[in-house]
Amino acid sequence: MYRRLSPSSLLKSYTFPFDQQCINSKFLPKYRLSLINHETSVEKFHSSLFPSSNIFIKRDDQLDSYSSGNKLRKLEFLFADILSRPKCEHIITAGSLHSNHCKAVAILAARFQKQAHILLRTDRNKEDEQILQGNVLLNYLLGAKLYLIPKKANIQRDIEPRIEVLEDQLGGKEKCYSIPIGGSDITGIFGYLDCFLNEIIPLIDKFNLGHLVVPMSSGGTMEGLALANYFTGNRLRIHAFAVSDNETYFKTHFKTILHQLELDHLTKLIDNNQLVNIYDSHVGLGYGRMTDEQINFLHQIIGETGIIFDPVYTGKCLWGLYEELRHQRFACDGKNILFLHTGGLLGLMNPDYGKQWLTSSQTHSDSHIRDWMTFN
Repeated sequence: MYRRLSPSSLLKSYTFPFDQQCINSKFLPKYRLSLINHETSVEKFHSSLFPSSNIFIKRDDQLDSYSSGNKLRKLEFLFADILSRPKCEHIITAGSLHSNHCKAVAILAARFQKQAHILLRTDRNKEDEQILQGNVLLNYLLGAKLYLIPKKANIQRDIEPRIEVLEDQLGGKEKCYSIPIGGSDITGIFGYLDCFLNEIIPLIDKFNLGHLVVPMSSGGTMEGLALANYFTGNRLRIHAFAVSDNETYFKTHFKTILHQLELDHLTKLIDNNQLVNIYDSHVGLGYGRMTDEQINFLHQIIGETGIIFDPVYTGKCLWGLYEELRHQRFACDGKNILFLHTGGLLGLMNPDYGKQWLTSSQTHSDSHIRDWMTFN
């Protein structure tokens, strides 16, 4: 997947695979970086916690060997834009401490000899012995410059001004390319707009699909899927489960994207939930945090299915779907569900979860961890 190739051999002209009257041609990406060379598999989901539901999983967690997941689809378009700018030397982005997006940016920046600068939200400091774990360790080893900022830093008030200062220090916008959190802008959304048109539409009749369930953090994956679904006749209901923030935040972000694409006439479809159903009642303790009940649920699901779901994105989304089905709030119309697994494996390596995992292990009747010297 990450073999050494020159940028020119991977940078391809991009043709939008649908009627270009849907989106003004001036907003269509000119290039796409060929990072993904296969369609991800779809498999039936079997779990005792979902006994009466027909659920299929699209395994975008298998897009690459670094567990970049859905981030890679967005970055095919964002890095194509970067590599089409010969004077660009620095890439700046931001995210949570264990952000999969930031890790994916660090990987590609190293691959294409660009310097990554990553602002990471955390309450830890650089002297903390536990900071270099999981994705953070990969960022560090890949040569990214890491900037620790407060965990509750606001995007508009705190993060964007810091990025502007950093751009100035590094030589200005000509030498820098700033990627928003999660890669969720009018370029990044083409990752899943294109995926829907080429990979998901053929699945609808094959698996009798009526619903598409997706985790939602920065919003770009949901927005690309929802727009592609709308442009092709709304054959699916899009259900987006927030892992942070609330419905108002995501609707506002989606409206901003539509405005930037000159699609303001669609904003009313966001207000009346015609483009997407947004669920914000399963965020629980907040971004990257799970209750003990959710951790126990995740432990059981992983053990039953052999599929790794992380506590930040897919695990919390699956928990939300479980709750909606259990309380009969999810529309059952005889159609099957496609669950988009967006990756996030290394999120499991966050040391903050260690105590919860051990407690979860102890709640099972047959403990999987034993002290050999006391084994009977």
